[in-house]
Amino acid sequence: MRIDINYYKRILKKMIEKRNGQYEEWLEPQLHAAAMCWQMLEKVQDELMAGKLVEPKIGSKDQWYNEVNPLMPTYKELQRTIIQHYEALGLNFKTTPSKIKEDTKRGVDEKDPMAGFYSEAKK
Repeated sequence: MRIDINYYKRILKKMIEKRNGQYEEWLEPQLHAAAMCWQMLEKVQDELMAGKLVEPKIGSKDQWYNEVNPLMPTYKELQRTIIQHYEALGLNFKTTPSKIKEDTKRGVDEKDPMAGFYSEAKK
């Protein structure tokens, strides 16, 4: 069963709103990328669970060996990537509240003592 990407986007958006109090439009590309990754992660998970994780194989010299499902590295990489997406969206403990609330607009930040020092030095 394929779940529409908008399902994942809705969940992520609600999580962001709950964590930050609001959702800002500039997060849309990151949200979309996270939703696609989450969707693919679940698809790979389903494939892994439907098949075998390890299969016996015969080598080139007629020896038997166990081969891990080739989707396992992809699954591991998707897990790592989705955690990075969560961090970028501010949805895990690695993201501090100051990183979420920090003003990233260009210009002088009045609260920054170094910015004030440099502006005074220019005069």
